[in-house]
Amino acid sequence: MKLNLPPSIASTQDLASLTAEIHEYARWSVHESIKKQVKVSGKAMPPTMSPAANELIRNWVRDANIDELIDALKNYAATASSVNITLAAPPSSGIKNTLVTWCRENISPTVLVTFQFNATLLGGMVVQHGSRVFDWSFRRQILAERQRFPEVLRNV
Repeated sequence: MKLNLPPSIASTQDLASLTAEIHEYARWSVHESIKKQVKVSGKAMPPTMSPAANELIRNWVRDANIDELIDALKNYAATASSVNITLAAPPSSGIKNTLVTWCRENISPTVLVTFQFNATLLGGMVVQHGSRVFDWSFRRQILAERQRFPEVLRNV
């Protein structure tokens, strides 16, 4: 089964957290299964999980077991490419989801996106993929037009 992560799972940290949640759920599930086999009464509460983890387990377990899901997540983490996006302010979850969806549709379905912010950009963004850097910040545009900037300010 092909692993499709929701846009809320964007970075390597998000993926590691998701993997830990699902691993904890797998341990709980095995423990409950053993208790059932030896006929021990009482049921422990399942671990609290994020909506993304719940959805992934629900979709995956229909076709395969949870150990295969954990292996698929580890493989995903080991093979996924990554993009770093620096914005002028911390991004909202809506902007994060939009950018992650765009990257997965246009770069690679398995790309992981890490977000940072740097107020000195003044706006726009800087995107880094591997050794390539794409600077679409307002700061770069202002510095590129350094000699015209005083003229523009006089006309305002």
